[in-house]
Amino acid sequence: ISSGKKSKWKWNQKSVARGQPVGNEHEKKQVRIFMDGAFDLTHYGHMNAFRLGRSLGSYLVVGVNSDESIAACKGDPLMKDQERLTMVESCKFVDEVVSGCPYIMTESYLNYIVDKYSIDYVVHGDDPCIVDGKDVYEAAKRTGKYRSIPRTEGVSTTDIVGRMLLLANEHQNIPRKP
Repeated sequence: ISSGKKSKWKWNQKSVARGQPVGNEHEKKQVRIFMDGAFDLTHYGHMNAFRLGRSLGSYLVVGVNSDESIAACKGDPLMKDQERLTMVESCKFVDEVVSGCPYIMTESYLNYIVDKYSIDYVVHGDDPCIVDGKDVYEAAKRTGKYRSIPRTEGVSTTDIVGRMLLLANEHQNIPRKP
């Protein structure tokens, strides 16, 4: 299900804006990339992933995992579906957003995404994404449609939550002046 983010430009107009040649004989095939994730507490690591994913093609479709699928695989997200969708939609590297994506990319879901959005490649960071001992992107890897990008070092949602908890704990233990 798409969140409804639509470009105000048609593809050819966007191509001109990005400096790509237009016209029947010079028009290049659009390379469509799909990335998905929880994108909870969206941070600069996510934005860098979108930038890198977009650099592999000319159109980036980003799937946002549903609250339910995240809870089943990782635990409850801090931000709700609509909050996470809004954050991803606001990124300049993202052309289209798909809501309600499953956390585990099954072969049937991969086929659905590839067919519905004309996807050429599925992209994810080079960090392992394992649920119940299985690679979440195994179906995409089997088809040859998978590409990895380097994970942004030094930032993760887990680290940010950890820092917040430490700061909250320190704040609670500070003696207050009368």
